[in-house]
Parts: sequence; C-alpha cells; structure tokens
Amino acid sequence: MKSRGRFSRGVLLLLVLLLAPRPDSRATQAVTPDPSGHTRVSLIADVREIRPGAPFTIGVLLRMDTGWHTYWRNPGESGLPTELNWTLPAGFTVGPTAWPLPEKKLEEGDLLTFAYSDEVMLLVPVTPPGDLVPGTTATFRLEANWLECERTCVPGEGSATLVLPVRDTEPVPMHASMFSRYRARVPVPAGDASPVRFRATVEEKAITIRVSATDGSPAIISASALPDLFPYPVEGITIGRTTVTLDGSDAVITVPVTRTPDVPQPQQVQGALVYRGGDGAMHGLEISVPLQGQSASTGEVKGLLDRDFTPVSGSGGQPSLWVYALFSVLGGMLLNVMPCVLPVIALKIFGLVKMAGDEPRRVRRLGWAFSAGILASFLVLALIVILLKLAGQQVGWGFQFQEPTFVVIMSAVVFAFGLSLFGVYEIRLPGAAVAGVSSTIARQEGKGSAYLSSFSEGVFATILATPCTAPFLGSALGFAFAQPAGGILLIFGLAAFGMALPYLLLTARPAWLKYLPKPGAWMETAKQFMGFLMMATLLWLLYILGKQLGMEAVIWTGAFLLAIAVAAWLLGRFATLTASRRQVYLIWLISAVIAVGGYLYFIESALDIRAAIAGTPAQQERQAEGEGIAWEPFSTAALEGHLRAGKPVFLDFTAEWCLTCKVNERTVLRDPAVVERFRSSGIVAMKADWTNRNPEITRLLSRFGRSGVPLYVVFHAGDATSPVVLPEVITTGIVLEAVAGAVAPGRSSAP
Repeated sequence: MKSRGRFSRGVLLLLVLLLAPRPDSRATQAVTPDPSGHTRVSLIADVREIRPGAPFTIGVLLRMDTGWHTYWRNPGESGLPTELNWTLPAGFTVGPTAWPLPEKKLEEGDLLTFAYSDEVMLLVPVTPPGDLVPGTTATFRLEANWLECERTCVPGEGSATLVLPVRDTEPVPMHASMFSRYRARVPVPAGDASPVRFRATVEEKAITIRVSATDGSPAIISASALPDLFPYPVEGITIGRTTVTLDGSDAVITVPVTRTPDVPQPQQVQGALVYRGGDGAMHGLEISVPLQGQSASTGEVKGLLDRDFTPVSGSGGQPSLWVYALFSVLGGMLLNVMPCVLPVIALKIFGLVKMAGDEPRRVRRLGWAFSAGILASFLVLALIVILLKLAGQQVGWGFQFQEPTFVVIMSAVVFAFGLSLFGVYEIRLPGAAVAGVSSTIARQEGKGSAYLSSFSEGVFATILATPCTAPFLGSALGFAFAQPAGGILLIFGLAAFGMALPYLLLTARPAWLKYLPKPGAWMETAKQFMGFLMMATLLWLLYILGKQLGMEAVIWTGAFLLAIAVAAWLLGRFATLTASRRQVYLIWLISAVIAVGGYLYFIESALDIRAAIAGTPAQQERQAEGEGIAWEPFSTAALEGHLRAGKPVFLDFTAEWCLTCKVNERTVLRDPAVVERFRSSGIVAMKADWTNRNPEITRLLSRFGRSGVPLYVVFHAGDATSPVVLPEVITTGIVLEAVAGAVAPGRSSAP
C-alpha cells in the first residue's frame, strides 16, 4: 500500500509539471525532494534572466520541518555543515557561499551548536561568460547534503535544478525582499565605518576581544544585548565556548583557544563578530585575529614580526645617513676580499698584469668599463628591489640565490667560463665581433670588445658578490631596504663605488702596475689554475642547489652541464678563425640548439624544476646528538615561546649560498669550546635558514635593520626587546662572551 501511495503521488506530480504553464521569459525550477526527509532544497535567482557577463546570485533555499534544524559553516560541538555540489553550464563560475548568521543553540547533551531552524537561504554568487548567446537557456543543477536534527540526527540529501533564459537586456530583479532579508544577515568585512570597533589581545590559551559601539552608531551593547563571536572553522585549532561580560559601555569576549598537537599552527582565527542593531536584528562583522603576538590595536595583533626591537650593538645610537653612506663604501671595498668574489678578483688581477704594457689612457678606460659594470649591476639590483617592494614583496640582499632556476643558470655560466679558461673554446661571433667570457683572458685586438669584456667582468663579479654580506655592508643595506627609492639607489650606488674603488685607483695610476709580475709564459698556467677556481665555484653552486631541491636536481643539472660542455667543444673545435662564415654560423646554431635543448630536456622536463620548487622545502642541516650545537629550526611560534618563557636564545640567520655563513660555521660555531659553552649554558640555539625564500625570516631580518645574511642575534634571559646583534664575521671569543652575557642574571655590553 505504501509503495502504491508513493506511485500515485509521483504520477500526480508528473501531471502537474506537464500541465503547468512555462513561459520562456520566466525562470523555471524543478525540485526533487526526499519524501522521507525533513528538509527540502530549492533554487531561486535574484534575476529573471541572465545577461552575458553580468554577475547574479542564486539562493539555495532550505526549508526544515517544525522542530528540525540544519547547521552553519561551523556546526559547533556537534553536527555537519551543508555541502553544495554544483553542475554548471560551460563557462559559468561560482564564488564562495555566503552564510547568513545562525542561531546559537544548546542542544540535548549540553552540546553548543550553530544552526538554522525553519528556513535559511545560502547565497551563491555566479558569474556568466561574456559570450553567451541570447535566446538560449542556462541550466544549473545542485546536489546538496546536510545533517538534519531534532532529538535525533539523520543525514539528508536533495537535488534541485534552475533554468534561466539568456537575454541581451538589463536583467529584471526577482525575489527582492527575500534576498534583501538574507543578505542583511550575512556578515560583512570589518572596516573604519563599522558600527562597532574591537581590540583583540592574544594570550597563550585565549583571545580577549573588547567591543565598543562607535559614536552615533545604531549598535546596542547592553546586558540584554551582548555581542558575541561566532568562529569560523580553523584546521589545527579548537575554539572553546565564549564568555561575554559587560565592562562599562564595552563588552569583553573571552575565546578559549587550544592548539592541536602535530598540526601546522594556524596563522589567524576568523569569525563573525555578532551584535544587535537598532532595528533589533542581529548583524555580523567578519574579523580576523592573527595568532602571532600578545597585544592588539584596533583589531590587529602585534606579533614578533611586527615588534620594534632596540638591538644592542655598541654603536651608542642610531647612525645618521652619512654614517650609513660611509658603511656602504667600506662594505663595498671589503666585498673584494670575501670568498664569494675571490675567483673573479683573481681573474681581474691577472687582467691587470696583462694590461701593464698598454698605454695609460686605454688602461684607465678599461678600469672605468669594469667599474661601470659593477655600478650598472648594483643599480639594476636596486631597481629590482624597488619594484618588488612596490609590489608588496619582502626581499633581501642575495634574494636571487633563493631561486633554484637562477642557481642552475649561474652554474651554467660559471661552468662555461671555466671551460674557456681551460682553453676548450673562445667565442668569436661572426660579423661585429663581441668578446665573450674567454676574452677576459685572451684579449682580442678590437678595443670595443676589450671594453665590453671589462664591463662584463664587473657584472660577473657583482653577481657572485651578492651572496655575501661584508662587514659594514649588512647595516648599510638593512638601512637601505627600509628607505624609499632614493635611499635605496644612493646606498647601492655607494656600495658599487666602494667595490670598484681599488680598480679605479690602480688603473688611474698605470705606473703602479709595474709592481705586479711581468707577463710571460706563466700566464697560461695561471689562466688554467683560475679555471679550477671557477670549478670550485661551480661545486658551491651545486651544493646550494642540492640543499634547495635535493640530489636529483644536482644529477639533472650535471646532465645539462654536459650539454653545455658539448656545445662549447663544438665552438672551440670547429668555429675557428680559419672556418668559413657559413661554417661558423652553422656551428653556432648547432651549439645553441644543444645548449637550449639540454636545458629544456634535463631541467624543464626530466627534473620538472617548477614542480620541484613548489614541492620541496629547503633541507635544513641536522647534526647528530653529540656532534655539535643542537640547532633548533626557526619558527616564529617557537621563538615567541622561548622568549615568553624567559629563555636565552642564540638566533643564527644563515643560508647555504652564503659563503661567509659557512666559513663562520666551520671555524667558529663548530669550535669545541663554543659547542661546550652552548651545551653547558642551556641557551637555545635556533637556525633561521634563508636558503629558500621565507617571508617570515625576511621580515624578521628587517626588524633588526638587516637585509641579508649572516646575522647573529642573542636574546638575553628575560629580555625579549633588547637583543645583542653580533658582527657578520664572528670569532670564538665574540660568541663565548655573547653566550655568557645572555645566560647571566645581568646584561653585559655588546661584543
């Protein structure tokens, strides 16, 4: 009997649908309810027809039987949110679902939930494509799932279809009052014009939100109309029941927060700040509270990355612009003796030896060309920094070495440079000959090519200098990165002048070149020896790449370098001075195909470098227990925890591509006396690895007035605001004294 009754109802429904009028100017709707359920779903639109490219809204209308309810996006301590699965016409897109404010219910079993009773409409924004054809129709199908509850809960499901005609006219509004009613219940983003303002304070296990009404606002805050926070679901955190108290004309909302172990810590808690308006209805503001600090102002929490430190460095105050300008020149000069640049500097000295017999005017011009290459490179870097800052990016000195693709390309350039020093090839372009890398050693007769060669040497030296932060230069660059465009250009330009100054002086006084060794047969041997220096630089670059992307990246880059070697050998063997122009062009073409093809096949295809960059984090060095300092990987949350606990912290900002960092690690931080002092003192050793891009580390560097690594910061026990900043080049004595001062009851002066 029951099945016959269902059949009769189905036939009756079919007859009604067939006989009902369906004018094409109206939206049509088909509902497939679940006869055994307690909730029905249907679709309506806020327009009667669709205009190509004009956004509109579909309302997902859920009607529940009396006493039954479904759940909000955050169901609370029990329940499940409604799930919407769309089948859309081609080219249509839907935006995030807007959820009207729910009721806060205390269900049987003392379970706090956020639910909808009787009826609710979820609002879904829809954007049609601009190439819709007027006169056609668009069909939207929805499969929805929900949990419906009274005394018991049962899963529910339903489907609905909405058909809308396409017209090339202004859409006619539909269901205006219903959409207006539900839109008024959707939380809106908090802003300066909001009826209420809030101030959030983050503690270890709770968030406190003080809420007050703005002057002339219709918002009501009273004992009978207390505001509340309806939190959004956040992975990795459990938000407990809020408590609300009245403090004068303000309300204070306390939100318990429990972090789930072994789950990535959330960056912020979001939710709807609910208050009662003058119309008696509940309204909501979407707010966001970052979980990175302990205080807040106008709703923004001030965490470690925004804290104003007063570092102790023994300088006695904030240096002036002229002091930073002097630091820039001195730091640029010292870049010439940093390990990053030594291979190219040795090469340049070799070139000076060869120029000893030239006419003074030409020697000076070659020195100017080399200096121009340095200056141009620094200014290009400055412009890149300015553009990235305007785009809202956080960057620092040596940022390009954080990109594995750049490291691969630099590996190829250095390898090709080394092959030219070994005599595998010399570049001789047909036509207007332009000197290549080999002309830095074997200078050709054309003056223009020699000047271009000197210019390119300056560019190459600057690129290899960027991983290092010389003494004085770190402070100057940190100052520059915080300045407007003019300050950045000034400091970078002065650093370039400092780096080029020794060569300007030498070439300005060509007579001084006589004190250098005389040219002779030994120069060929010296040239080949410098080729080995280039190969040592290549090993360093491959080491960086391995730390960034793993051993597979090193293997495939080696295969790419093999293709570069074959291309270079073809140039050296067949593109000779005695070859015809046609042969030279052909060899150049074949070599270019081999080099580019090697990159595309080995790097882009076999390695899939883009996927490798996206999926592989920087590998942090791990030392076994008992082999050295027990380094703890840096995280903002961990550092804040140590500082709140009053622990002393030694923070090492480093990177695998920073040779100064590696020298300091090998010679000082692995010294047995330093390792023993770290173990016995109980100081926390944290390593902030900047090998790959890390916005948190970049921001924290800027808080200390620096833009590059190395940087060593020591937080004294119980003092989280006045850390000691150590020099870029450290010694065992400096580190031992800093650790002793950090763990002592009183503060010692900076080393």
